[in-house]
Amino acid sequence: MDYYTVSLLIGVASIIASLVSVAYWLGGRLTKMDSRLTGMESRLTGVESKLTAMDSRLTGVEKGIERLDERLGRLTNAINGVGESIIEYLGLKGVLNQGEVNYLKSDIRRITLIATNPFTEAERRRLLELVDKDDLTIEEAEELYRLARKFYEEYIDKTPDAIKVLLYAAAMRGITYRKYGALENLQRQSSQH
Repeated sequence: MDYYTVSLLIGVASIIASLVSVAYWLGGRLTKMDSRLTGMESRLTGVESKLTAMDSRLTGVEKGIERLDERLGRLTNAINGVGESIIEYLGLKGVLNQGEVNYLKSDIRRITLIATNPFTEAERRRLLELVDKDDLTIEEAEELYRLARKFYEEYIDKTPDAIKVLLYAAAMRGITYRKYGALENLQRQSSQH
């Protein structure tokens, strides 16, 4: 072997030795990185399962809030029904005076002007016509009550004053029933059911 071949072989051997050493070192580093990545994967899997559990809990909370909202709606309707009944009864018994009725009328005008089209324009005009009338028939009192209930249902979330429209209609219905002696008819109808 000549000198150049030997020095070439020594050079190649040292390059191979360096490459083996670098490969060994890189292999160790890659093994460490692999174990770290495996650890991170397992932690991410744990986080993912916790997020899934939280998501199912949030779904349960949302359903609970929906049920609570429904119950509050029913409670609100029950409370308003009691208020309507009391106002209607006070009107029926003649407890409300004309000043109180006029106050409710003016409040209804103000509220219907604020509200943005609670019904068709014809229904709004009809509601105000019935509010302006001091002497209602039983049919008109019932129509006023129906329109007021519609107004209330559409606007109670926008203005708490919407209840005044319904209370006025309940009072006028009670006053009208008293005027026409319909209390006896109502009592007879109630006892027949």
